[in-house]
Amino acid sequence: VSTQSTGEIAIKVIIRHLRHYLYLMWPYLLVILGFGVFVVYNGSITVGDKAAHKFVLHFPQFLYFLLFLTAFSLPHMLQRLRYSHLTVLNYVFKPVHVLLFFVSAVLSLYFFKYEHPYLLADNRHYTFYIWRKILNRTPTMMYMLLPVVFYTYLNMVALLSTVHSKFFVLLYFVCCAAQMVPVGLLEFRYYILPYLLYRLHVPQHSWIVLFLELCQYTLINLITVKIFLNKTFDWETADELSPNPQRFMW
Repeated sequence: VSTQSTGEIAIKVIIRHLRHYLYLMWPYLLVILGFGVFVVYNGSITVGDKAAHKFVLHFPQFLYFLLFLTAFSLPHMLQRLRYSHLTVLNYVFKPVHVLLFFVSAVLSLYFFKYEHPYLLADNRHYTFYIWRKILNRTPTMMYMLLPVVFYTYLNMVALLSTVHSKFFVLLYFVCCAAQMVPVGLLEFRYYILPYLLYRLHVPQHSWIVLFLELCQYTLINLITVKIFLNKTFDWETADELSPNPQRFMW
């Protein structure tokens, strides 16, 4: 009869397979090592103006990301409407989950809302107008958009859970938070990688939905390029670093 505890057996199994694990993980470990070397050498995680990009606790970033995901996966979200009653019913019988989401969302908006000076001053970026005209149009606008955010969150979890474990879904959200929460600036570029990872890990829909998604992205790109090339304006405070004419951009 073996006298070894479960912990001792687990440690021996890990040691026995350690070489195999290291072989599988060495590319990722090199990235982590390189990142650590960069932070030590640079003195900060920031590339560029360190004073303007300081570490903050910006929890509403995740709510903005869910709105970004709603907009850029619109065909998928509309296609999910016919399954929404099942998803909603699943959470109706889990009121603690619903309450936890809305309470944490309201608290993050009330205590951790952050307006970066660049967001308020640089009118070349689309986020300048999205913030002024939509997200911050009134003090209660983001609170009014929370049902949309919650709908996207439900479908996001449901889609990821169909092909991945709960641990994967949890790890995905943790990694998203680690990337977005410390960032004070509302910029779409911070959402691109989390969005791409989400799209790669959800089940593929019908060809019609994929075609509509392609049409949506093509239209967005065409409008963006047209505005960038043809819609210009001048700054009264233009200088050598930002000479006129100014152009709209992401």
